[in-house]
Amino acid sequence: MLLTTTLLQSEKPSLLKGRLQIAIEAHRIFRPHKHGMDVVAHELLKRLPLGEDNIDYHVMVKQDTDRCISTTQNRVVHMLKKAPYFIWEQFLLPKACKKIKADILHCTANTAPLNSTVPLILTLHDVIFLEQNNLLTKSSWYQRLGNMYRKALVGRIAKKAVKVITVSDFQKKLIIEKLGIAEDKIEVIHNGVDNRFFDKVNDGDLQAKLQAYGLKRGYIFFMSNSAPRKNTIGVLKAYAKLLILNSFSPRLLMKGISEAELTKLLKQENLLWMKGYIDTMKYIPQNDLPAIYQGASMLWFPSFSEGFGLPIIEAMASGTPVVTSNVSCMPEIAGDAALLVNPNKPNEIATAAYQILNLPLLKYSLIQAGQKRAASFSWDAATKKTVAIYHEIEKAI
Repeated sequence: MLLTTTLLQSEKPSLLKGRLQIAIEAHRIFRPHKHGMDVVAHELLKRLPLGEDNIDYHVMVKQDTDRCISTTQNRVVHMLKKAPYFIWEQFLLPKACKKIKADILHCTANTAPLNSTVPLILTLHDVIFLEQNNLLTKSSWYQRLGNMYRKALVGRIAKKAVKVITVSDFQKKLIIEKLGIAEDKIEVIHNGVDNRFFDKVNDGDLQAKLQAYGLKRGYIFFMSNSAPRKNTIGVLKAYAKLLILNSFSPRLLMKGISEAELTKLLKQENLLWMKGYIDTMKYIPQNDLPAIYQGASMLWFPSFSEGFGLPIIEAMASGTPVVTSNVSCMPEIAGDAALLVNPNKPNEIATAAYQILNLPLLKYSLIQAGQKRAASFSWDAATKKTVAIYHEIEKAI
């Protein structure tokens, strides 16, 4: 049964008086194509200890088609009206929190309402939006506008929040340095990796999955998008060098880029000759990711900047060697279980890949170390730490 108002639709709650009411903003988790912050919010919401604490959870989402979370005991889903993000976050969300008489608001994706009177917990994944001139960057206009929105608001919001959660020690240091937030106000909670990535896909199912995507085992996997920090140009240059070293090198699978975008970049870099060696995908459903990782010979993740780098530990859990950057948070997350390279030097990326392809003992050691490293990142532990913060704030209000 749905309770409908002009503001939101709420699946009928089953709540008890006298319990702590926590609103959790999860704006985009109902969208079919989920990305980093959406995945993190979804993993948290799946693991909340429902019924074990004196807490009722109110999940605030934008209406969309993938109903991946539903109302259950002590967790109520509220579908707010569709609206431009600024209006949704700055006006609809605080009104909805007022309507349900929320005691705490936890915003999970870097920004939050400025005018909310509810004690705020902010998950600030990164401050990458402060690293570049957002008008001059080669990112898409959508990304530029998002960065400008965050640049205008995040500093004020973080100072207003009673607690800031971030996902790496590296980002904590940047938040202190760039936003002037007190160290004791910031809690580092590393992301986790779901158990399904550790489960080996049997050969028949893996072959069928790869055939459905038109792939053959052994490709190099690179997760791209149009943001310059992902280092797509550097990856293309590195792959060209690898092909020059050995023309029989594996194909390159680029996720998050279209054929048209790839062609434009290859023309720009005078690398159109290698287009026939590259496969592209715009999106890979979350359920298919373990098979895509396991079908790869390695993951390339040579970003210039990240908040956490979730694909690093997903690939490691899947038994796939990782080549990643020696800057930003990547060394913190990868530890000694990946080959670390200078992302500004395509030669280093190509050399690392060549070593994995030609040194079986190195590849084996990376697989073993990677799976051990990935096992130290747990969504259950991340959720437990988050709920502990809820109780900490409860005592203070």
